[in-house]
Amino acid sequence: MSQPELPYSLSPNDEKRRRATRGRRGMTLVEIMVAMVILSFGLLGVAALQVRAITEGSGGEHLSRASSLSRNRVEELNRIAWDAALLDNSLGVWSVPTTITPRDQAYTRQERIAWDNVDPTLAKLKTIEVRVTWSDNKRQNRQVLLTSARLREVNE
Repeated sequence: MSQPELPYSLSPNDEKRRRATRGRRGMTLVEIMVAMVILSFGLLGVAALQVRAITEGSGGEHLSRASSLSRNRVEELNRIAWDAALLDNSLGVWSVPTTITPRDQAYTRQERIAWDNVDPTLAKLKTIEVRVTWSDNKRQNRQVLLTSARLREVNE
């Protein structure tokens, strides 16, 4: 008995290729589940990095704001007269804390002034230190310390 004739003819290579791919037509359920587990671990890692980036971004914002507050205060103290009471020698003691709340974060600012000579008439250099401290959600007792030196000018 002969095989019925097909409307098209398969070459021997086509027949081999068809038999070889018959068992590989799709992925099994186990393979799909393993791929999903690997994908979920990757996505969890990306999510953790995103949370960390947001946290560090807010920490950088607080640091920038504290630096700005300290820099502005140093500039204010450098603009006032040499013999003003604010620039008296504090003998190493920090001033009374001043609380500043620009937006959502409270900062505490303190100043310390030191002279190069105990006698005010002989003092030629004043060291101005401004410290700004704050605590955020992740880290407690953060601070920025800015130090500036002011020389006495000839006409002061």
